[in-house]
Amino acid sequence: MKTAEAPPELRIFIKLFNREKYFEAHEILESRWRKEKGEARDFYQGLIQIAAAFVHLKRGTPEGAQRLLETATKYFKPYGPFYGGVNLEGLLTQTRSCLLAKSQFPRISLSGSGIHHA
Repeated sequence: MKTAEAPPELRIFIKLFNREKYFEAHEILESRWRKEKGEARDFYQGLIQIAAAFVHLKRGTPEGAQRLLETATKYFKPYGPFYGGVNLEGLLTQTRSCLLAKSQFPRISLSGSGIHHA
């Protein structure tokens, strides 16, 4: 999947994610994930897991967040560091940093940079 081909659900997911509306982001992308039968299925599942991790973190259950990060890492493994216009390696690194050091929440970008902080 190329950046230009990013489906509307992914674009909406990113907007919600970047506004720290993780539950809503999860719900939007879940509809796309359920329909997906191709190579992007696990990519969407990994993004859903990342969003769900931040739902857990905001609710004060960091153990659940950590488990979901581990699951997302497994889902992203076949895609390499960059897929669908998203810097997966950067997203995972920033997510780990946020969970461990309670730094700011990461942001996703579909532009060439992949991930940035607001």
